Amino acid sequence: MNTFKQNYLTNLIGTQEAVDSLANMEKARLLVVSDSHGNFNSLKTIVQEFGSECDGMIFCGDGIEDIARLVEIAESVPPVLGVVEGNNDPDTYPINDECIKVPLSCSLIAAGHNIFFTHGHRYSLYEGLDGMKEVASNIGCDAVLFGHTHVCFSALTSGNIFVLNPGSCSRPRQGQPSVFAILEVEKGKGYNDAVFYQVVPGERKTFVPELVIF
Repeated sequence: MNTFKQNYLTNLIGTQEAVDSLANMEKARLLVVSDSHGNFNSLKTIVQEFGSECDGMIFCGDGIEDIARLVEIAESVPPVLGVVEGNNDPDTYPINDECIKVPLSCSLIAAGHNIFFTHGHRYSLYEGLDGMKEVASNIGCDAVLFGHTHVCFSALTSGNIFVLNPGSCSRPRQGQPSVFAILEVEKGKGYNDAVFYQVVPGERKTFVPELVIF
């Protein structure tokens, strides 16, 4: 079973060996989930189906209590886990008898790509993505992952910054189903589009979002 401890320099959860391995992979597969809002069963379904196939997991906020329950019982959680604070989350939370810090933003390196992630509520998100993109660019990141809107989409934007919102795995909006994303990255290459999956137990049902308007 995975042993999860938080690195207080990076705020990532996982061993230093696992974090270094993820950074140096030629190809990496990331499970990206957000906004579970207390629906633990939805999150558990996702990780049981896809977690063991992924090298890292990013949770974009609003459901830290669900993440805590998951880490305590699930062997399928990927070896590196990044979590951030949503507008409904506390800034610390107990996981495995350890009180972890839940930062407003974080970053990790996967296959040489430096990826910035946050919930989005502190960045005037409904007025656009420029605030998050600027922060990401300033710290050398080439991707921005976020939640909060409960609407999934992905795009390569100006400045070659890839943006991804995995949607909500519990309370979707704009007629979307409950979804999450798988993002594959390769060292030295640009981003391919993420693949969105609906939360359907026992099925791998993809979802292609229409043009998103905040």
